[in-house]
Amino acid sequence: MTGQDRTGVEWVQLWDGRRWPGRVRNGLPEFSFGQAPAGLSTRRQLRERGLSRGGQEPFARLTWKRDRRFAWLYVDERARAKRTPSDKQLAAINKALAARKVCAECGPVDHFVRTTDRLCGDCHAAGVTPAAGGTDGWRTVQAWQEAADDTDETDRDEASAAADRAAEALARTAARLDTAHQAADQTERDEQFARWHADDQAARHTAELAHTDDQHDGAWTERGVA
Repeated sequence: MTGQDRTGVEWVQLWDGRRWPGRVRNGLPEFSFGQAPAGLSTRRQLRERGLSRGGQEPFARLTWKRDRRFAWLYVDERARAKRTPSDKQLAAINKALAARKVCAECGPVDHFVRTTDRLCGDCHAAGVTPAAGGTDGWRTVQAWQEAADDTDETDRDEASAAADRAAEALARTAARLDTAHQAADQTERDEQFARWHADDQAARHTAELAHTDDQHDGAWTERGVA
């Protein structure tokens, strides 16, 4: 794959049998910037022509900036046309991306939610705890809305109205859950205050009894002295 002539120039054998001045490093031909033979392209050059490397391994390396930077070179003849996604594939991608924009607490948002708790930035900053099944409920509403968009003109209004009613019902359910959580927190605070008040009264009663006993002991002591 490599060799030298009498002048000391190093040559490499190309994929099509040609010989080209270059060197071999780590088992691959290496060419300096501007000295690569025709028929080789980088991945960026292939993309600009609407091609992909087609699963082939790099044939050579292109180096520049005193060999500190490099790019892989691929054979143009082995490249393939880039696959164009079908409408169904694009729809599946858009649906997957849309699902990542559904907050478990407040529903669809304009940005990707966190993958750990499915909360948007505002809900996470507010310290919200996501309700069980919240994301699934909002995604169901979103699926109904998408189905409404796919129906014909006569059924679209009814489907859209049903989706709106479902979204309102889900929002009311979330509000009731929030109210229930707030009521439970208030009840717990009231119970803690009642326990604290009872403990305080018991401690005060014990102190009064101790004070009364001290007074009785003092009175008996005075009588004994008299």
